[in-house]
Amino acid sequence: MKKNLSISILLITVLIVCSSYYLYPRKGTLNSFLFSNYNKENIEKIEIRSTLGGEDKTIKDKIEINNILFDLSKIKLIQHYGSVSDRTKGSYHIYIYDKNSISAEVTIQGKEYINIANNISNSNKEYRIIENTLDLDYINGLIS
Repeated sequence: MKKNLSISILLITVLIVCSSYYLYPRKGTLNSFLFSNYNKENIEKIEIRSTLGGEDKTIKDKIEINNILFDLSKIKLIQHYGSVSDRTKGSYHIYIYDKNSISAEVTIQGKEYINIANNISNSNKEYRIIENTLDLDYINGLIS
């Protein structure tokens, strides 16, 4: 009886520790969450669209692409598990093309949230922007 109780307590403890690790929000930058999976040199085109004004711009110049990726990769994020469905007004969609197909989509939702859909790893995750590291004026300047 005592042995069964100690095994049950051990299993419950292991289950709690494993689930806590899985649900613990991960911190990092856009670079660590998106660009760690593949080579940035394979990116051929970036397309930026605004839902607020309907503007869009396609960038194919490698130097400009590298500058954009460098600036965006510094955005600090923490994984978010809640709903952000009501925050799509005034959002920006950044499509990253690799060999003429979309390899990733970054949706910037205001100054607070970012959604990363990575087609290479087939993942779609929500993140909250921390430490006010997003410069929306920079994004506006890219599409105007």
